[in-house]
Amino acid sequence: MSIDVEVVLYQVVAVLLPISVYHLFFYEKDSQRRKPHSKLSIILIFILVLTMSLPVKFSEGYVYDFRIVPFIIAFVYGGTVPGLLAAVVLLGYRYLIGGDGFYVVLVNYSLTCAVFILMGKQYELFKKKNKLMFVSLVFWVNTIIVILTLFTKNQIEQIPFMFAFYFITWICLMMVVFIMENVNQQIEMREKLQKDERLNVISQLAASVAHEVRNPLTSVRGFLQLIHDDENLKSEQKHYIDIALAELDHAQSIINDYLSLAKPNTEGLTTVNISDEVRKTVALMTSYSNIQNISIQMNIQDSLYIKGNKSEIKQVLVNIIKNGIEAMGTGGDLLVDTFEKDGEIIIKITDNGKGMTKSQLDKLGTPFYTTKEKGTGVGLTISFQLLQAMKGSISVESHMGKGTTFTIRFPCVTHTEVVE
Repeated sequence: MSIDVEVVLYQVVAVLLPISVYHLFFYEKDSQRRKPHSKLSIILIFILVLTMSLPVKFSEGYVYDFRIVPFIIAFVYGGTVPGLLAAVVLLGYRYLIGGDGFYVVLVNYSLTCAVFILMGKQYELFKKKNKLMFVSLVFWVNTIIVILTLFTKNQIEQIPFMFAFYFITWICLMMVVFIMENVNQQIEMREKLQKDERLNVISQLAASVAHEVRNPLTSVRGFLQLIHDDENLKSEQKHYIDIALAELDHAQSIINDYLSLAKPNTEGLTTVNISDEVRKTVALMTSYSNIQNISIQMNIQDSLYIKGNKSEIKQVLVNIIKNGIEAMGTGGDLLVDTFEKDGEIIIKITDNGKGMTKSQLDKLGTPFYTTKEKGTGVGLTISFQLLQAMKGSISVESHMGKGTTFTIRFPCVTHTEVVE
């Protein structure tokens, strides 16, 4: 049997046209796609119905279409719930079509569902190249299962036709993956632009307000210091002045944070031995961690170098380590790993504290967002900015009740650059 070109073209259009409409007109974050009533889920079910309504019929009860494309996309880009919903619709509709081929489909897609459910957490972290490989692997394993099932059903004459049809289906699937990856990239760029725009406005406001407030605070502190030195004051009065001076210093530190938010000091980047800087920072934070009954454990590779600013690196590390200690409350272990991998210097700071939800992770690093009762929400924002200015990056992984891992990456400075 030869492939019916018109039906194949219909299958291609039935898949690519709705996906293109989704790409052009709809905006859904990853968390929104995971809902069963998301726009992506509705479009994928629509594609399922379209593709299965006009299949290529090889023989009685054996039909071929592009149903596997929306099925795989539902799991990979929607998640377990949309994927299972697509599977239920697929199997239900296929049962209504009837024929012996239903049992081939039932076995095949049940096994594929199990693979996606078991691999759920892993493929969510895959990058574009790895997703393409994973999707292709699932598709061709699925194809092999169909071939083996046809052998058991004594339908060997279908195999050449089936293989040719599935190859066209795979090409269409790769096109859909590219479209979905483009959707993700556009969402990421849009969110970054919105974040940068908000940060720019806040930075300008922070700079102007901080400068205006810092001057009168300096004057007030100076006069209080003069009064404090007066020998006629009682000890109780001096105590009150000491409290006032301490509060003014605290206000001054907050203002300095806002000025750092407005303009990070990343001028004059030099070659820094990050191994030494991490050790020094851990030593600095040890007394604070001991008060909380928390042990800081280090695993630091020697002689690792990056281009950066020592004071800014210290500020970032202190901020993240301090957050980790505070997240654990009293008791626990904080792990600090520093090593080189694939041309990058990686610093991992892991706590076993209360962890964060996905919504909290999404907001982490945005101005004025904090999970602490007395936090300002500026520290991590500044840290993210400083790392970006030093051509570094940061990622955060967290699970409620298990803890959080901050992973900082810097480009590695080669031995030749260090010597120069």
